[in-house]
Amino acid sequence: MNAKQPSKRFFENSIIKNLLLIVLVSVVLLILTLLFLKVYTRHDQNVSVPKLAGLQVEEANAILKSKGLHIEIIDSVYQKDAVPGAIIEQVPEENSKVKKGRAIYVAVYAKTPQQVTMPELVDYSLRQAQALLISMGFTQLSIEEVPSEYSGLVLGVEYRGRKLMPNEKVPAGSPLKLIVGNGQLTDSLGMTNEYIMSPDQISARDSGDIEIKNRSVSKQQKNTNIDESFF
Repeated sequence: MNAKQPSKRFFENSIIKNLLLIVLVSVVLLILTLLFLKVYTRHDQNVSVPKLAGLQVEEANAILKSKGLHIEIIDSVYQKDAVPGAIIEQVPEENSKVKKGRAIYVAVYAKTPQQVTMPELVDYSLRQAQALLISMGFTQLSIEEVPSEYSGLVLGVEYRGRKLMPNEKVPAGSPLKLIVGNGQLTDSLGMTNEYIMSPDQISARDSGDIEIKNRSVSKQQKNTNIDESFF
């Protein structure tokens, strides 16, 4: 009778009860967590990622759907001699093991070139303009020099014979022509300003030439008369 009382008192202790309850709840939570992870991770539903490089997006998406996957395009690159819409690379790579329902990320060749905003280049030096355009991917640059007060300054940029406005968009990598001043001003007749004369100056010059010519003829006649009298 006395031996059963300590045992009964042990289970009646509130601290012991709380500890046993905590252990029981922890075990139940652990079991539920393991069951949830097994369902969520789907260990028995792994699939192998097929090779997608070179395929069109529609073809690749159809293959992925048959395996319970789907495609997402994350990047596009334009290349002149490439097949538009063809897949360049994929993540995860081919033969990787993934769960069903996962997205496969791909990069493709763009169908049209990327449009680039043209900066304001007027009054830039030729060297500065070339460096900036090359850094933006414009490597096919030609130069046309035109009469201008200052030499080596950019007066404009042309694309396919048309002058571009600031912030206008053009295809990346397109050939561009830089219009640059050569430091020589010309008039409407194509003469440099060092040789431009007014009509009055031209008349005065012509009159002076005629007068000099007449004096020369008179002098020659006088010399001729002297020679004849001598004989």
